[in-house]
Amino acid sequence: MKFFLLRLLRGMASLCFLTFLLLPHSSLAGESAEDFLNKGLAYSEKGDHEQAIVSFKNALEVDPALESAHLNLGISYFKLKSFDLAVQTFQLILERDPKDSSALIFLGLSLQGQEQYEKAIPYFEKAGRLDADFHQLALFNIGQSHFHLGNNELASEKLNEAVRVDSSNEIADGANALLGIIADKKPAKPWHLSFNTGFEYDDNVTVSEQDLTTNLDDFSYIFEFSGAYKVLQTSKFEVETGYDFYQSLHDDLSAFDLQSHIFSLNGAYEFKGLDLGILSMYNRTSLGAADFLEIYSTSPSVGFSVTDTWYATVNYSYKNTNFFDLPERDAQNHGFGFSNFLFFLDGKAMFTLGYHFENEITTGPEFDYLGHFFNTKVKLPIPFWNLQTKVSVGYDYFFKDYKNTTASIGEKREDYKNTIDFGVYQPLYKNIHAKLKYQYINSISNLASSDFQENIVNLLLGISF
Repeated sequence: MKFFLLRLLRGMASLCFLTFLLLPHSSLAGESAEDFLNKGLAYSEKGDHEQAIVSFKNALEVDPALESAHLNLGISYFKLKSFDLAVQTFQLILERDPKDSSALIFLGLSLQGQEQYEKAIPYFEKAGRLDADFHQLALFNIGQSHFHLGNNELASEKLNEAVRVDSSNEIADGANALLGIIADKKPAKPWHLSFNTGFEYDDNVTVSEQDLTTNLDDFSYIFEFSGAYKVLQTSKFEVETGYDFYQSLHDDLSAFDLQSHIFSLNGAYEFKGLDLGILSMYNRTSLGAADFLEIYSTSPSVGFSVTDTWYATVNYSYKNTNFFDLPERDAQNHGFGFSNFLFFLDGKAMFTLGYHFENEITTGPEFDYLGHFFNTKVKLPIPFWNLQTKVSVGYDYFFKDYKNTTASIGEKREDYKNTIDFGVYQPLYKNIHAKLKYQYINSISNLASSDFQENIVNLLLGISF
């Protein structure tokens, strides 16, 4: 949308250039300020804005009062997306002439480039009042600013005003296009809920937190609930609270019934192309109807787009784990990692690749470790009878290098775990869905209780809102 605006603004700027060229020139020693200005305009018309800036600066060295050089210098900064310099330049012009409508418009556009939409609006309003030629363009940009601020009602009002000024030009076309986006954009509900229930078969029930392997198989019934609510949401900032519940009930091994309650607070802020986030969680888990452990964790992160189809995140994590009956395993964990998300098939499929490093320090020194975790997964739709089936295949690998000797084996412990999982997600009717998941785990360790293989299959039926 900004491309047609640039074409319009280039035409408007050309009018300023022509006006200047009609002014009398004052010659100085060597090249005059006007000569440098004309060179800058020529470079600008060719799209060579770097050279244009050099020429405009030369013009101002010869004649610091040459207002057209100041204006066109700011325009060149704007076209190079050097918005900070553009803002400074247009502000200097307005200090000398607060009614310069061209500087007002371009200052507003430069502030938009900095994503300072609220600050941009008063400059567009003033330009539209002072100069009838900018009235429609100002209305359009006021509407566009309100749209980015999430004020769709005000945005629609200003965009419709812009169309009424002249419905046959490119500004009206842009306003109508944005009005169409607003009309199609349904307000996102601030909450979501999901319920799942089903059964699971595990051919070797284990509790990794205790290094416990039973070598026994069992069926269990699974109940899940997940809910979240956005307590604050703007175009740039949101805060969401969440709660997740999980319960497994075994047929025979009831001592391994697991129940967990997870409370979360998630904040996100978009800043100059970066997605800044922080996720804090509290997890309380019981095992066999007895309190087992609680975990406090927080993880700040930064996400950004590398290309149109490649998104990356970098994060730090801190985790504090307290065991109710195993104080020697109480731990503090510091981690650092990154993830890559590659989208293909027009965004319908995704490939992920990540790495995470952990340093865990426990009350009992024999459980201290350095960990390296690698994960990769692909999710894609399956075009079969228009059933909207989605499948996922993933592989996780982690290596834990324990720092101290484990007394029971008389040496430092080393754990390697390979996990392969396969999942199918199948929509059934409206909000109802089914999920099938298979997981194979191969854990290799010099500690016998952590050296095992395991196969897990679960089938869940769910509903989401």
